[in-house]
Amino acid sequence: MIPDISKFIDIHTHILPDIDDGPQNMEESASMARCYVALGIHTIIATPHFIPGTAWAANREKVRQKTEEVQTYFNEQNIALKLHPGMEIAYHGKLMARLEKGILQSLANSNYYLLEPSFQDSQYDLLQCARQFMEQGHKVIMAHPERIQAFQKKQTALYEAIQSGLEVQLNSGSLLGKFGEVCKETAMKFIAAKSVHYLASDAHSVENRKPLDVAEWKQINDILGDKLHCTLCIDNPQKITMNAHAK
Repeated sequence: MIPDISKFIDIHTHILPDIDDGPQNMEESASMARCYVALGIHTIIATPHFIPGTAWAANREKVRQKTEEVQTYFNEQNIALKLHPGMEIAYHGKLMARLEKGILQSLANSNYYLLEPSFQDSQYDLLQCARQFMEQGHKVIMAHPERIQAFQKKQTALYEAIQSGLEVQLNSGSLLGKFGEVCKETAMKFIAAKSVHYLASDAHSVENRKPLDVAEWKQINDILGDKLHCTLCIDNPQKITMNAHAK
């Protein structure tokens, strides 16, 4: 039996239109939203890419404005999906300075930040930056480390950071083999090591990495079991939204 999907909160989604490589217009966003509602999911966090020096670098105010606009459109279309603002923040050398300037959007206006590792580079600097965030009292979630070559080869440094408070988000598609066998095997290693805190879709559209359907959720539940499934998709995400406050 799948846990109560109506309580699921997807903390990593690219549903805002014309802001990154997600939907290009409002109707495409609505199509994604209808996928969630059809499953019974009613709360997600919109996490557009933040990659300085590229076209995908909308700041906190822009993300909040866009989230409000999309929420208004969903309400007008009677799409019962609650959006929270967020951001998938690519690591870069001036990350701490941008945090201090108020450019970065936390997840659901909470104290949690979603950081994306580089797919090619060493992760040493990223992990050091995550520690700096945490030393200042912030919570840090690492986005899909199972997809990152450095962590696929060696997990020791990541596990050490987790012991210091870093949290980990896996992509649901990784467990289903959608990113290849190495990615799936690495995800299973993290689970076996009890080093996973969230499972999210990283959905981009109804055609590219769409929200999971019921059959796929059943496969996920067979892999995780009811208890861990609830922890990763309900209990821990709720801590984020309950931690929300105006910033």
